[in-house]
Amino acid sequence: MTTVQTSNADVLDMEREIFAEQRRNRRNAFQATWALRLLWLGLFLGAWYLASHTGLVDPLFISTPEDVGQAFVVQLTDSTFWIDVKSTFGGAMAGLLIGASLGVLSGVILSRSEVLNRAAAPFLTLLNSLPRPALAPIFILWFGLGMVPKALVAASIVYFVLLTATASALRGIDHDIDMLARSMSMSAWQRFVKIEFPSALPAIVGGLRLAAVYSVLGAVLSEMVGAYTGLGQRLVTMTNNFQVAESFAVLLAMGLMSMLLDAGISLFQKVVQKRA
Repeated sequence: MTTVQTSNADVLDMEREIFAEQRRNRRNAFQATWALRLLWLGLFLGAWYLASHTGLVDPLFISTPEDVGQAFVVQLTDSTFWIDVKSTFGGAMAGLLIGASLGVLSGVILSRSEVLNRAAAPFLTLLNSLPRPALAPIFILWFGLGMVPKALVAASIVYFVLLTATASALRGIDHDIDMLARSMSMSAWQRFVKIEFPSALPAIVGGLRLAAVYSVLGAVLSEMVGAYTGLGQRLVTMTNNFQVAESFAVLLAMGLMSMLLDAGISLFQKVVQKRA
């Protein structure tokens, strides 16, 4: 009896040591990650500062880090800036939702039929090869300068990202698992709901993470061609007026918006991967 109790205590001690080691590894990885991020940011800002203050590059073209930071703070206090942020974010999210929904649906349909996939492939390739800057003015001609064109341009990019991710993930389901499900007399719908789609979901969410960034790019692109409001239109106005610091401040706002979207979907991706 004493030997059994001693063995159980040893096992518990080993488990505690393993968990403690895992926590230390995660903490060290977290610290190393942020150290590298701060190092890269410091190197970038340092190189920018030196280039603009030593005359290596004319500040008229690249401004200075402190001027851009000041311009960014000033824009944060401008009510029209937040109207532009809301407009761009709304267009990007609308495009993300529309493009992702249609992309996932199309990917599911094409993955179920090899004949349909081969028949549609050349047309999908043709549509995907169309330059988005060429689509933006057409959508503006059709729907005006409101929210619809920027949402459609964003959706046209997101759609093909999710289509590819979904179709590839569903075709990559392990053959042995599929055969096991068939041997258990599971219907096609049961296999899709219980095995195929849950297995493909992490890859689909990964594609959604990439598509979120592209949705912002699509919305901004449409706004640069023509819009009443939006960060893209704001950027065009400032560059036309040679406001370099303010232009970089708008680019910073676009980048932060994409980072926030990416961070939100990244958290969702971790939840999906834990449940998969």
